[in-house]
Amino acid sequence: MPLFFSALLALLLVALSALFLGRWLVVRLATKWCQRKLQAELKIGSFFWIQNVSLKFQQHQQTVEIDSLWISSKLFSHDLPHYVALCFGEVRIRTDLQKVSGLFAPFSQSTGVHQKELSFSPSLLKIFCQLFSIHVDSINIMVLKVATSESLWHIQIRYSSFLLDSDGKRLKCEVSLSQINSKVLKSGQLEDTCLAELSLALKLCLEVGIRSRQLKAITVDVWTLHAELHEGLFHSQLLRQGPGLASKPVPCSEVIENLAEPTLPGLYLLQQLPDQIKVKMEITSVVLSMNSQKRHLNWTLKLLHFLYHRDEDQLPLRSFTANSDMAQMSTELLLKDGLLLSQSRQRIVCLNSLKASVQVTTIDLAASLVLNTCIIHYRHLEFSHWLHMLALETQESSSSVLKQTKKRTFPQILAPIIFSTSISNVNVSIQLGDTPPFALGFNSISLDYQHLRPQSIHQRGVLTVDHLCWRVGSDSHIQRAPHPPNMHVWGEALVLDSFTLQGSYNQPLGLSSTQSDTLFLDCTIRGLQVEVSDTCAQCLSRILSLMGPQSGKSAVSRESSFGESVSLLWKVDLKVEDMNLFTLSALVGASEIRLDTLTVLGSAETSTVGVQGLVLALVKSVTEKMQPCCKAPDIPTPVLSLSMLSITYHSSIRSLEVQCGAGLTLLWSPPDHMYLYQHILATLQCRDLLRATLFPETVPLVALETPETACEPEGCPPESSPPKRLLSLTLEVSTAKLTAFVAEDRFITLAAESVSLSRHGGSLQAYCPELAAGFDGNSIFNFKEVEVQLLPELEEMILHRNPFPVLQTLRNRVWLLSLGSVSVEFPYQYDFSRTLDEAVGVQKWLKGLHGGTRPQASPSSAHLPPDLLLKVQHFSWVFLDDIFEVKLRDNYELMKDESKESAKRLQLLDAKVAALRKQHGELLPARKIEELYASLEHKNIEIYIQRSHRLYGNTPMRRALLTWSLAGLELVALADASFHGPERVVEQVRELDPGSPFPVEGVDLVIQWCRMLKCSVKTFLVRIRDYPRYLFEIRDWRLMGRLVGTEQSGQPCSRRRQILHLGLPWGNVAVERNMPPLKFYHDFHSEIFQYTVVWGPCWDPAWTLIGQSVDLLTKPSADPSPPLPWWDKSRLLFHGDWHMDIEQANLHQLATEDPYNTTENMHWEWNHLSFHWKPGQFVFKGDLDVNVRTASKYDDCCFLHLPDLCMTLDLQWLCHGNPHDHHGVTLRAPEFLPEVPLGQLHDSYRAFRSENLNLSIKMDLTRHSGTISQPRILLYSSTLRWMQNFWATWTSVTRPICRGKLFNNLKPSKKKLGQHYKQLSYTALFPQLQVHYWASFAQQRGIQIECSQGHVFTRGTQRLIPQAGTVMRRLISDWSVTQMVSDLSQVTVYLMASPTEENADHCLDPLVTKTHLLSLSSLTYQRHSNRTAEEELSTRVGDPAFYTHQLHLVDLRASWTTTNRDIAFGLYDGYKKAAVLKRNLSTEALKGLKIDPQMPAKKPKQSVPTSAPAPPPVNTPSFSGQPDKASSGGAYMLQKLIEETDRFVVFTEEESGVSDQLCGIAACQTDDIYNRNCLIELVNCQMVLRGAETEGCVIVSAAKAQLLQCQHHPAWYGDTLKQKTSWTCLLDGMQYFATTESSPTEQDGRQLWLEVKNIEEHRQRSLDSVQELMESGQAVGGMVTTTTDWNQPAEAQQAQQVQRIISRCSCRMYYISYSHDIDPELATQIKPPEVHENQEKEDLLKKQEGAVDTFTLIHHELEISTNPAQYAMILDIVNNLLLHVEPKRKEHSEKKQRVRFQLEISSNPEEQRSSILHLQEAVRQHVAQIRQLEKQMYSIMKSLQDDSKNENLLDLNQKLQLQLNQEKANLQLESEELNILIRCFKDFQLQQANKMELRKQQEDVSVVRRTEFYFAQARWRLTEEDGQLGIAELELQRFLYSKVNKSDDTAEHLLELGWFTMNNLLPNAVYKVVLRPQSSCQSGRQLALRLFSKVRPPVGGISVKEHFEPFSSLGKCGASHHPADTPVLP
Repeated sequence: MPLFFSALLALLLVALSALFLGRWLVVRLATKWCQRKLQAELKIGSFFWIQNVSLKFQQHQQTVEIDSLWISSKLFSHDLPHYVALCFGEVRIRTDLQKVSGLFAPFSQSTGVHQKELSFSPSLLKIFCQLFSIHVDSINIMVLKVATSESLWHIQIRYSSFLLDSDGKRLKCEVSLSQINSKVLKSGQLEDTCLAELSLALKLCLEVGIRSRQLKAITVDVWTLHAELHEGLFHSQLLRQGPGLASKPVPCSEVIENLAEPTLPGLYLLQQLPDQIKVKMEITSVVLSMNSQKRHLNWTLKLLHFLYHRDEDQLPLRSFTANSDMAQMSTELLLKDGLLLSQSRQRIVCLNSLKASVQVTTIDLAASLVLNTCIIHYRHLEFSHWLHMLALETQESSSSVLKQTKKRTFPQILAPIIFSTSISNVNVSIQLGDTPPFALGFNSISLDYQHLRPQSIHQRGVLTVDHLCWRVGSDSHIQRAPHPPNMHVWGEALVLDSFTLQGSYNQPLGLSSTQSDTLFLDCTIRGLQVEVSDTCAQCLSRILSLMGPQSGKSAVSRESSFGESVSLLWKVDLKVEDMNLFTLSALVGASEIRLDTLTVLGSAETSTVGVQGLVLALVKSVTEKMQPCCKAPDIPTPVLSLSMLSITYHSSIRSLEVQCGAGLTLLWSPPDHMYLYQHILATLQCRDLLRATLFPETVPLVALETPETACEPEGCPPESSPPKRLLSLTLEVSTAKLTAFVAEDRFITLAAESVSLSRHGGSLQAYCPELAAGFDGNSIFNFKEVEVQLLPELEEMILHRNPFPVLQTLRNRVWLLSLGSVSVEFPYQYDFSRTLDEAVGVQKWLKGLHGGTRPQASPSSAHLPPDLLLKVQHFSWVFLDDIFEVKLRDNYELMKDESKESAKRLQLLDAKVAALRKQHGELLPARKIEELYASLEHKNIEIYIQRSHRLYGNTPMRRALLTWSLAGLELVALADASFHGPERVVEQVRELDPGSPFPVEGVDLVIQWCRMLKCSVKTFLVRIRDYPRYLFEIRDWRLMGRLVGTEQSGQPCSRRRQILHLGLPWGNVAVERNMPPLKFYHDFHSEIFQYTVVWGPCWDPAWTLIGQSVDLLTKPSADPSPPLPWWDKSRLLFHGDWHMDIEQANLHQLATEDPYNTTENMHWEWNHLSFHWKPGQFVFKGDLDVNVRTASKYDDCCFLHLPDLCMTLDLQWLCHGNPHDHHGVTLRAPEFLPEVPLGQLHDSYRAFRSENLNLSIKMDLTRHSGTISQPRILLYSSTLRWMQNFWATWTSVTRPICRGKLFNNLKPSKKKLGQHYKQLSYTALFPQLQVHYWASFAQQRGIQIECSQGHVFTRGTQRLIPQAGTVMRRLISDWSVTQMVSDLSQVTVYLMASPTEENADHCLDPLVTKTHLLSLSSLTYQRHSNRTAEEELSTRVGDPAFYTHQLHLVDLRASWTTTNRDIAFGLYDGYKKAAVLKRNLSTEALKGLKIDPQMPAKKPKQSVPTSAPAPPPVNTPSFSGQPDKASSGGAYMLQKLIEETDRFVVFTEEESGVSDQLCGIAACQTDDIYNRNCLIELVNCQMVLRGAETEGCVIVSAAKAQLLQCQHHPAWYGDTLKQKTSWTCLLDGMQYFATTESSPTEQDGRQLWLEVKNIEEHRQRSLDSVQELMESGQAVGGMVTTTTDWNQPAEAQQAQQVQRIISRCSCRMYYISYSHDIDPELATQIKPPEVHENQEKEDLLKKQEGAVDTFTLIHHELEISTNPAQYAMILDIVNNLLLHVEPKRKEHSEKKQRVRFQLEISSNPEEQRSSILHLQEAVRQHVAQIRQLEKQMYSIMKSLQDDSKNENLLDLNQKLQLQLNQEKANLQLESEELNILIRCFKDFQLQQANKMELRKQQEDVSVVRRTEFYFAQARWRLTEEDGQLGIAELELQRFLYSKVNKSDDTAEHLLELGWFTMNNLLPNAVYKVVLRPQSSCQSGRQLALRLFSKVRPPVGGISVKEHFEPFSSLGKCGASHHPADTPVLP
């Protein structure tokens, strides 16, 4: 043992010795090596122990001190991991960074030298690593002058260990630092400042390859990292020097730049990294503090894990780039629970987890990023200080980087790359100081990206976003829970529920590849919400401003580079669901755009955008925080709604196609427009704000680049820049409905279907098969087949310009509008004008809102407007009727038809009942029959109800009140430079309207246009209701001419204000409306083939409703003036000329009260009419035929034919001012009315309004033309009766229609044009005229009038008389003729008769016998208005008498023969029968004849019963208190005596002319005349009379004749006021001629006429001709030559002589009549009669005076000479012509006597009346049957016109003709019987009344009529047949005959003869004096003979006569033989 111990001790000593020696040697070697290599001094303080070791670098003043150093083992300490451990105590290191730059040079130089020398055996290294370790207790490092000389960096490390481990291949080094504390200090004058502090626990593990000696792996573990960065650190130079120091040792940039091909940046650095890197940091905390402001930021991170692994042994990823490969590797980064807090402990950044990984395999590179729950709250108020603190460092570092960076090209990555990322629960809120806060958050975002390269570069990726939300606003930084589904929270600017983007990009490889790159994108978005607001714009602008303006430049560069890139084939598929776009405004709420589905399909060739469910809605007030996001159909009251929209763009052809599906709806209103307008303005402001932020230098750059771009093409040829192709557009809309509310309750709707619009180049085309426009829910306008085209030019328009040579423009753009059909329907009583006026006001408001600031182009620079070509196939304008009236009419027709059907059923039942009675006889019970009839009645009611219910089942209800339709309308409107512009338009206006005074100062026009028009219409039809005739019917209408439209700019007083209610916040808006109307100036020329107008008073009720409907189309003017009537309005609005050439014009005047009648009318037919309408004048030129259309055989009776007629209508408007000065009319708004006198209304039209109208009509037929036809008039008696009914129909007063309170129509009735006339004048000029009048259609009797030349002028005035009473009634129109002048020459009247019977043709029969009635050389008629009293006084003083009617006839030739008599009597009889029939069938026939049957049984009264007819009026005055005949018989007898001796009182007077005492002369010579009414003058008149039994004729002639009528003032005759009328006839130069023998002339039927020289007054004749010597002068019995042709002299004809039988004499006739018809105006001026106190003492002679109708005839001298033949001829003429009685008169009298006798037998008046009524009904039935037969024949004749050879129709017509003749015969018989019965019944009733009157007291008898004939001297000479040898002579003097008719049906005849003598002229007579009075009458008062006879009333039909012969001197006379013995008298 001791040996062992000693050996052991020895060994120990040896070991210690060796140890010490080794220590010394090591120290020595170490010291030497440090001096040589490191140039440092090494010191070791202790020999035995290594303590106080000091290593000092002299040059750099760096020191390393070690307190102690020892070696230990785990054998001694279990804490040590290895057996050998090198332990250090405290290690202190001091260095200076400013001198450290040279420290690394020796190492860099020596590393390369000794690299090969450093080699270790792997086994030894492994053993060393397992045994050796290094441990340090603490390390203190002090770094001086870190940034500045005053800075200090202190690092303290506690308990660090260094371990090595090796497996033979790798060397693993592990460094563990349990605690590291580091500070950066800066010393100052006041105090030391800490710049940064750091504390952590670190474990570092390094793996190095032993052979390669490269670093293989690095593992870093960090715990409890805590760092504090203070404010001074960022202001120091420490951070600024870091980049400079770090940039020096990096040589890779130079290597990269020297490479031939570019490499990927960082790839070289990545290759230098070890194969494996692991970094793990736990519980990391970083604090940024700012002590000056007491701010700090605290960042904490729970875990940071970084893993990098590269496998060099595996196959690398080949061809990662073109020149490099990439080894397989994987990288992973993981962050967990990161939190950044502010000093207030508010979270700024909150990160849950972040994981990023990159993996490189042999085939691809895969990268992924996963982020979960990242919340960021950025507050600029807190970060601004930190940003300001980092600003300088950032600027310097960025400037230095910019200087060092050069343009680098990146290599193309060829390896496949796969990248995926997933980010979830991220929320970022930002609060900037000057902008509102905003926040961005999303639930998750995932991205998958693949970069593949099989044969081409293929890239694809998938991006998915889940619930992305961007909030703006004051509360946006507050984190909220996700909003509810389908809801929008205000303030969320962007919301994405889900976003999915899939894309791929393919790029072919190879430079020679012809394939293009392809890009495919597929995107799906759900729940997209975008909100645009001012807050959002401010936030975006702020963000973009922070990003800097480089983005704009980069965008421009990207655009340019994209344009220069190769062609790319791309395809994009985007689908957006539930998309909502909002605009938010603090003033007007919000707007919402909803898109249910948005689909975008795009490619390089075609791009398509599809929208499903598009809605635009307004949220006018945002009261809630959330807005529901409904589906498009569920959104209430949307502004715009669209179910489907598709937009397609073809890039190759630049074509855009837009398709809108069904359901396009637009609901517009002015408030909504203002809301949208404000939202759009706000959106545009946001856009401008963002544009200014993004491109602040865009405008200046464009302005600067514009000259450069303009200068570039100057040097190049023009064709170097090809023109840009225009975009082609195609739009298709399935259905669209646009509704615009122009007021709260007024809206306009526009609906369209299948609309297509296309634009190609410069042309535009649109088509719509159906388009409808509605107003207030009523479908007003409907268009079908609408086609619109805008063409640059059209060849057709060039052809249309050819007819207008004045046009200067040859070609122009064209609007072509083609319409298949246009229909306009206005509902009944719909106020269209109100809605239209509101719409115009809204349009004016919109124009002022959007175009107020738009600069207006000058007229000279304005483009010429395009031409217009309008084509309409069918156009209809309808006013709908009142439904009530329509149903009322239909029900009435149904009732009429049902009444007929029920009558038929009743007839069938009657027949069945009769058959049953025949079958069963009396066994058929009556109750059964009653039940049958009752059931029939009930069945009729049921059938009527059923038919009423099914009334509109098969046929629709009539709805139209007025229908205006056009077919084939083509309108061309041409614009031209010659009349374009205000100045040229004014020139056109002055040219077209020269008659109107143009203002001197000119006019300011707001609307002015001028067009050349060319229009053509095939049919123009206007129909009222369902009337069978058209109101207007125009065929083939062509129109050409100019049309100018102008509207004058109103003065301030002529502008009305229209209020538009916009609501809050705008309130009401006033729109100024121009009040002057739009005026038209025209110059048209039109051609019409057929023009037809139909009108009748029966249409007036419907026309009134039409007028009310028309009034509702245009709103009345705001001017309070009374509205203008239509004629003044037309004068105000229309000016110019209008020419119309009409081939056939027709005017039908309906003549019935039935509007559905088509047969009764007056037809005015113009042929080749030329119409010219000028201002105030209408001119018609053409052939006029006026026809009477009736449903009888008189149809198509042309009663007036006027060829070559020129009819001129001159209109003279009576106004206060110039009637043509329409420019002077100034309308005034109600608020600008001037002051007017009290009681007077303001009238802006006062000077222009017409008070009255003077109409002048001139019809001139004297135009020379080649036509042979002459004017003619054809009349029938039925035509005249028809015209009476026609006149009554047209003059009837219509009732008011739909007026009054019941119909809410209290407007004053419109004035009719007929009441506006004040004066009407008519002038007719014709060269010849022919008039035919026929009494019947058979033309059996008629009159023909022929006139060669004539002139007719008449003038009448109208006076409107108001009706008395308080009730408002129509004014009575009173027309009075003030003047009439007629001149006719060569007038001939014939009477015509035809022996044929009635036939169907009414043309003139060639067998008609035409006889002469009268003829005239000239006829002159004048009629003047009544003169006033002053004019009458002047007339009486000196002027000749003035007469109202003056007729002057020259050379009147009349003939009266038996033929004329028969024809005239036939005409009169026909007229009389028609009048009698009309009277007898009238309701007035038996009125007033009903007698009480008990009247005779009662006691007669003194007065006449009111029911009995009044007795004939007594014309003598009746005096009150007259004595009775019974009481005072003496007075009565005295009266009778005086009456009988009345004529004898005359002899007591002085001798005077008897003619002066005649009553007729005395009554006519009074001076109470107030109106000389009529004067007829005849010059050289003659009449031919022919008898029936004798040959020859008598000619009566007069040289001068006058017929005068005077009206006297009314006067009181007794107690009766009567009107007196006197007639005076003066005949001078009368002669009577008679033929002496028959001649061939008479046998030929030619008429004999006297020559004028034999008729005119006696003159001194120079007997210088033989014929005058033979005519025996002017004496009686002389012969006179006659002529047969008045137009030729007698010498040229075969003359025949006639004998003068009465020489020249004169005749006076007087007739006085009295009537009770008195003019009311004159009656008021007559004083009442004076009442005498003692009327009984009046002279009884006055009773005979008074109102007595008197006729007086006076002949002063008569010389008569006749032969027996002439005497017989005179008797024949008197008996057969003058006193002729028709043969049927006797038969008629016999029938009357028989009927009267029957009435005498049957004295019951009721039975007589009943028989009359039955007979009246029978006659009416005959008349109705005749009318029915005539209508049937009329329809048959109309059918025969089409088929004239139809035998069935001919036979039926013949049967109807026979039946018609039979009915007429029966009617004639029964009518005559009815007439006789009624007359006899009236006579019987009068007799009964007279019998009752006989029982009363007899009243005074008065004279009612007086007739007087007086001849002063008459000498009658009887001759032989030769007319020369006398036989006897009779002379009469003072011959007087008078007849007095009295009121008691008595008559008195008085014959007085002053002297007479009869001489015998025979040659062998013994006594020459045959008979004479015995005593000569010396005095003119003595009478030779007086006869008096009194006729009593008939008794029993026998007349009773009394004869009185108080004086006679015939008893004493001498005679040679009896007068009967000689043939003196026949």
